[in-house]
Amino acid sequence: MTFTFDITLMAGPWQSAYFELRTDDDNCPFHFRVRRSGDTFSINHMIDGQWGERTDFLLPKALDQISTIQISVDGAAVFLLVAREAFHHVMQMTLDDPQAFWVAGEHLTWTDSREPAELPEEQGTPQALDEEIVLLYRRLVLPGAMDAAQRAQIKAEAEAGVGRYLAFVSSVPLVQAGEALTILDVELDNPIPALTARLLMPNVRLLKLVRGAAEGQAIDAVTRANDLVPLQMCSVEEMAAVLKDETGPVLLQGAEVFDLLGEVLDGLGDERRRTLSIFTTSDEIIPGNRVFPCANVQITCPSGWTLNHSASIDVMPRRHGLDIAVAACNAGDFLPHCVESLLCEGRDDVRVIVVDDGSTDGSGEALARQFADDPRVRVERKPNGGCASARNYGRLVSDATHIAFVDADDFVSPGLFADLYDLALYSGCEVVQSGYDFHDAALDEPFYPSAEEDRFRESPRTRFKDKDVLRLFSDEIIKGQPTIWRKVYRRDFLDAKAIYFPENVRAFDDYVFQIFTLTAARDVFMLPEHKYHYRQHPRQHSKQRDERHFYMLYMFQMIVKRSLSEGWPNFRPYAESIVDSISWSSSMLRTELVESFLRASARFCVGVSKTYGPAVIEDLLPGIEHPDFEDYYREEKEKVLRVAPGPFWAYFTGELYHPDIVRMRQAMRKAT
Repeated sequence: MTFTFDITLMAGPWQSAYFELRTDDDNCPFHFRVRRSGDTFSINHMIDGQWGERTDFLLPKALDQISTIQISVDGAAVFLLVAREAFHHVMQMTLDDPQAFWVAGEHLTWTDSREPAELPEEQGTPQALDEEIVLLYRRLVLPGAMDAAQRAQIKAEAEAGVGRYLAFVSSVPLVQAGEALTILDVELDNPIPALTARLLMPNVRLLKLVRGAAEGQAIDAVTRANDLVPLQMCSVEEMAAVLKDETGPVLLQGAEVFDLLGEVLDGLGDERRRTLSIFTTSDEIIPGNRVFPCANVQITCPSGWTLNHSASIDVMPRRHGLDIAVAACNAGDFLPHCVESLLCEGRDDVRVIVVDDGSTDGSGEALARQFADDPRVRVERKPNGGCASARNYGRLVSDATHIAFVDADDFVSPGLFADLYDLALYSGCEVVQSGYDFHDAALDEPFYPSAEEDRFRESPRTRFKDKDVLRLFSDEIIKGQPTIWRKVYRRDFLDAKAIYFPENVRAFDDYVFQIFTLTAARDVFMLPEHKYHYRQHPRQHSKQRDERHFYMLYMFQMIVKRSLSEGWPNFRPYAESIVDSISWSSSMLRTELVESFLRASARFCVGVSKTYGPAVIEDLLPGIEHPDFEDYYREEKEKVLRVAPGPFWAYFTGELYHPDIVRMRQAMRKAT
């Protein structure tokens, strides 16, 4: 005879609660105690006044998330159902007589099933009664002949709900017209997903993985009792044969998909993988190259990470992967090291596109020879058009769903871009990034940290794979140095927002690209332990003191125009970024260029004040450290004192300060 106790934990500040079965004062064949400390529970017994050795377990969930526990006693066997997980214990005595023991407990209540329904005398030994569950608004019978523990677990799984699964199968295109779907259910000890699939798709071929005959018989009993089309019970080997030998669309569902069939999936060709849909959970992050090009995927992992993809959004025929565009012009001293660092071991979905932007040092040809046997690296050649042109070209020839842009003189920590790509998949973010530091080979200790090491040191963190991850808001990182080179972007995001590098800007083009992407993006996830190594050397654009800094003025105006056309609600963060950039450029320029740059910058700042109001920018201007800027700003402001404010100021340029014109004027002054 089976006795079932439904236990409800009381509310309150108690530290432990217990439930036990006693036959007398000296014998307690079953003692169950749950503890708040460490979210644990234990099982013990007392025979002839002596306690046995206690067995401890971790609760499947935090104690505050558990309200009920079910305990079933069948002879000497005890089955516990705790937060949908089953535990088994064998007592040292058998309890068949309902009057032979009593129940005691503290800080919990229970319902007791030891009073079986009265049966006619001629029926003999009482039989277990049928039970019911509700699944997809249909009542299903659980035959009384089933094992009590199996019935209890099925009831608990049904009560947990099937909302996520229902949302998945109803929102993704599992088959095309005229195709026949096969479902492979790889969920051990839980028939609810298979029964749900059978209710939703009553005539679909459905194979259910079972561990043994008892599990198969239980599932078969449920389907027969409810007049459902029987499921086909099978082994892992039979499922593997379906994947390898057949061609039709397949839905793989269940928690053990990658544990039991991962190697089979890894060995399938792309054509076969495109016919697969996967709905599963995993204790660890499944890398993108093991998932794609499957058609539809939902993988739920610890800490709330979910890879969610539907074939219905693949409107462009893009390869699921990451391309890293490297703009290179006469970078032979650094380029091979850069490319080698970008490649990720075991990841053919992370590839490198080197755009040789009119190099004259033979670096593009040398690199093509070096990586001739590696399909992950390709070299594209084009006439010189500047870094922005090369980056746009790399994006143009890429066929990947995600893209990154790296400078040819830098390098990265191992596996950086594989982890960033996976983070982009599981977070769904438009932009993700790594940490970065500086590298100067001329120093005794060449690596030194960036300012953000201290800035984000106390930021809350969670885990992704084996690394910390931070969640940043765009306006937190929109100011300061542009760092587009340590980021991964969703290609569809860049296309939809029409964000490109301005090709008429031949230096510092990453500044406006960062502003536009972070404005359009939501939040940004960051892996601070991974490092992009920003190499410091004399030939860097950022170390040049020439007329190229005047490109900043053109990009400032791009920002104001876009802010008006898109209706940005708060221009203040951009004003801060602009003021910081003016201060930095004026400190870098050659002496003879500073006055022209400051006058043009002052005129621009007056335009911002006329467009958005003085409160947006004027209190920031003391941050421009050059002592003459205040005078230039006052002079420019007085010139237009009687001119009305308004958005037309965004289109007022005044005297043209293009770098080529600045060079021409400098040459004319020297000539005279």
